[in-house]
Amino acid sequence: MLKICQNVKSRQYVHGPALCRYFSDQTLAETKALAESKPDVCIISQSTLKKKYRKTSKAKALRDAVKQRANSDLSLKMHIPFSKRLKNNIFKRELLKGNWIELPENVTYTSVPPPNHVQVPTLAHGLEKVLFNPGVHFLQDPETKLYNFTSYLENITQPVDFDYDSLQPYITSSKDTSLVDLARKLQKRYIGSTSSVSATLSHFYFVMSNFKLVETSCLSYAFKNESKQFTRGSRTPASIYLRWKDGVYAVDADKSYDVDETILSVLGKSLEKVLTSEPDEFEKHLKENSSQLTEEEKNQPESYAYGECGKFLLRSQLDCYDPKLPRGTFDLKTRAAMPVRLDIQNYAASSAFCLYRSKGLYESFEREYYDMIRSAFLKYSFQVRIGHMDGILVAYHNTSKIFGFQYISREEMDSRLFGSSKIGDQVFRNALVMFESILDRATEKYPQQTLRLSFDTRKQSQSNNATTYIFVEAVPDAAANTEATNTITENQYDPYDNLTMYSLQTRSLVNNEAVHGPLHFKNPHIDTWSVHTKIEEMFQDNYDKKKQRFIQMRKFQASVFLPSTKQNPLIDLFKRMSQKGLKNETQ
Repeated sequence: MLKICQNVKSRQYVHGPALCRYFSDQTLAETKALAESKPDVCIISQSTLKKKYRKTSKAKALRDAVKQRANSDLSLKMHIPFSKRLKNNIFKRELLKGNWIELPENVTYTSVPPPNHVQVPTLAHGLEKVLFNPGVHFLQDPETKLYNFTSYLENITQPVDFDYDSLQPYITSSKDTSLVDLARKLQKRYIGSTSSVSATLSHFYFVMSNFKLVETSCLSYAFKNESKQFTRGSRTPASIYLRWKDGVYAVDADKSYDVDETILSVLGKSLEKVLTSEPDEFEKHLKENSSQLTEEEKNQPESYAYGECGKFLLRSQLDCYDPKLPRGTFDLKTRAAMPVRLDIQNYAASSAFCLYRSKGLYESFEREYYDMIRSAFLKYSFQVRIGHMDGILVAYHNTSKIFGFQYISREEMDSRLFGSSKIGDQVFRNALVMFESILDRATEKYPQQTLRLSFDTRKQSQSNNATTYIFVEAVPDAAANTEATNTITENQYDPYDNLTMYSLQTRSLVNNEAVHGPLHFKNPHIDTWSVHTKIEEMFQDNYDKKKQRFIQMRKFQASVFLPSTKQNPLIDLFKRMSQKGLKNETQ
């Protein structure tokens, strides 16, 4: 077999290119003899020839790849408008010049073994099948009237009949001695629970995402033109107490506007009990039977999960467990129907309102799911991460009857909020890092004392960028261990005497490109995202201005949490629906 040899270093070209011949079956002596008799023929082995061709092919492939990449980059730049490229350059120069700090990417939230092992409850009544079958499960099929689960669950035990003293009371972070001791052992500076930190973490998401819209394309056509913004209630300013506990700061929720426990918070406790108890066990907690409970049954401790990140040690109560779930544990959530939530003071008037269908704008499970995406999923996503949980089991009801159940995994919530769990994990880590930075500033300003912090995130009309405003108050000793329970009066909107105000701004880069407006991803499963933050003190020499802004913030909180004198226009519509439902039941 003859080949043309293009580059043979050991031969001099005399009459043009030499002939290159390789031999697979000749001996070395025969090869040498042939080389001496025909000096214009290059003798080369088969293996050497293959190596030579392989190197040539690799070099050509590399040149082609470089050329293709250059053409691709040029094409990409040609498709980016000049105005956008200019904005990107200005954006990156701003990050370099200003006091912007890039959030670290190597932060982790890791599990901490609990100081005491307590068995986590499991589901009763065959409800575990809901965990592994997506979608809503009617308690009673609306067409066949057959029950998919025991009819025992249908009628809800009312608060007047349930002995809530037979259940363990909720313990705030500052009063949880086990949590405080564990923090000291692990040398952690801040402690908190899911209920005390989730509202604040939501504000850090609002500012880092610039109020990114939620994803509702999974819903039916009825919701095509419905709002994709977070609800007004979820965007309400969040306030916490940071209580000094001899070397540890405990985060407690501010209870200023919790004048009374609502029917929803009260029912939530008894509904969780009925979902995890067989009938004979549950009925021991009724007022008429609670005397049968032993002291051991009354004092059964709660099960908690713990996690650490930076200076934080966080606690989460564990509601339920199933060994077949990827992460084992999950949260129980009770979701009241829309008319009940809109008029909690008159909840009994909506006790005949029913969820009749899976999909639709009203009287449907889909409506409740849509409302949860906008109002509750963000809080739930933080809570399941704090507790290393797999998801949530939702029981839909109207305070009188349970209509059905649905299991929503962490991944499902992530897809509606962030686009992927990859981004969801980063959101959680970023929020904890920002929270820690704010608490460090506050405790440096007012060391070793109880503080109250309020977080208010707003979008600026001029720049279209969100900013979180943080109010830090030094709480006087006389008020440090008290929680307001009375209706707010005008002078109670005023801050404490020592008040500091900060602003928190963020800037995002996705795939190293500046993000202008709400955060968005082309492919949230693989896109890279970096966040830069800047914290500045505001109105240092103008207390009156800080006080004015603080009062505005507190009045906004009150307008959301306290009962309103204005009636929602939808309430009349729901009353007619309730009357229709009551009529259908009596026929």
